[in-house]
Amino acid sequence: MAVTFLPMDCWDQRLVAELLESEPALLSSLDFGPRVEQGIGDGPSLLIGDQSEIPLLASTQGSRLDYRMALLAKPGDSVLVRRQVPDFEAYLANSLGLENVEYFHGHSDDARPVTQQASTTAKMLEMLADTALRSGGMTLKPYLTTGHCWRLAQTLSEATKCCIHVCGPSPRLAQRVNDKLWFGQVARRILGNRATPPSRAAYGPAAAAGLVSRISKAGNQVVVKVPDSAGSAGNLRLERAMVQGKSLDELRKFLLHRLHAFGWQDKYPILVGVWDENVTCSPSAQIWVPLVQDGPPIVEGIFEQRVRDSMAAFVGAARSTLPQALQSRLSAEASRIASIFQRLGYFGRCSFDAVIFRAADGADEIHWIECNGRWGGVSIPMTVAGALYANQPAPAISIVQELRRGSQMQTKEFLRRLGDLLFRAGRDTEGIVVMSPPEDENGVRINLLSLSQTQGSCDEILKEAMQRVLN
Repeated sequence: MAVTFLPMDCWDQRLVAELLESEPALLSSLDFGPRVEQGIGDGPSLLIGDQSEIPLLASTQGSRLDYRMALLAKPGDSVLVRRQVPDFEAYLANSLGLENVEYFHGHSDDARPVTQQASTTAKMLEMLADTALRSGGMTLKPYLTTGHCWRLAQTLSEATKCCIHVCGPSPRLAQRVNDKLWFGQVARRILGNRATPPSRAAYGPAAAAGLVSRISKAGNQVVVKVPDSAGSAGNLRLERAMVQGKSLDELRKFLLHRLHAFGWQDKYPILVGVWDENVTCSPSAQIWVPLVQDGPPIVEGIFEQRVRDSMAAFVGAARSTLPQALQSRLSAEASRIASIFQRLGYFGRCSFDAVIFRAADGADEIHWIECNGRWGGVSIPMTVAGALYANQPAPAISIVQELRRGSQMQTKEFLRRLGDLLFRAGRDTEGIVVMSPPEDENGVRINLLSLSQTQGSCDEILKEAMQRVLN
């Protein structure tokens, strides 16, 4: 059930004023001309799934994850992806009813963001402008809102003289909320110093080595993070035994070697902090942040993330089964943080990741880890499930997102193996929705949404689907 909360108190209002005074560009960077507005317009939408602008995720150019945003399309909308997969577009039309949707494809040999390609490619820009002109406007709905998206809106508005809306925050605010250091600082100012794991910013390799050495003496595990990357990408988790006995110079060289292996390019600061122990759950709060005049942020659900390996890599999620009191606390704290972001100019989809850990006194405590100021691997399928079950009770859902290296599979074969498990809109009440094509330069990308009326049935359907595609 969606949860909303009362307007912010005087303390939060002062915090907003202080943040805006120290960084006016959080709001001023929304200015892209008189015909570009933040929000959702009346015309069709252009959905943009490119996530290559997230640091350390440039490898996603070789995947087809950008097709996930296509499942949010409505009749008359358009979708912009990097590479075309006709069989997947046919699946969306035939199984999910996404028939009156137009696809625009970038240049697969062009490493630039697809929004930048669209802004500078005459033919693509002309096609997008024609679409906007036919309806008197357009809304850009990107996976991640960046300056390239806002500049595309500006270029289209100047070419068409139509109002182009952008469904997302300003470039500066998007950059800030997706920065784990900035998010942690703000979360602590809102909720108190115990709202996040203890962490510090390191502004150079020697400082990082010193912090790792110091923190490792107080706890069993330390984490070093590239703060503006996503999820577990750029997370370096260190056991105390890996650090002990190393000189600061050895530790500095060790950290640089490991971080460079991620693709990190010596951008500081980086985050050094405590990796929580006795973690029992990794929940996320899925939030919709409307424009201020349209009401407070809405917490649309608490999900429990399913993670794997020492870096806590995301591999799926399901609706939370935590005690209701703990879910209510998560929702209240998430809503309060989101309300601050809203007053700073945030609009659109976001989620907050947390961990639940068992404190020394046995109580369950919350540590907020990061903000995903964008769509994501939970919010997209959650929204798709809501649309497929419009005016019906919300279904149980399970999500899986994995990359199986060492093999390849085309969309047609992937769909054949799933066969009768595939959900068909308007006909089925349970089944599997394929969220993106399996084609990936690094292996088989499995990205599935399982729908049913009970969580047990949902998980069983997903288990059967995984057996079919992997055998």
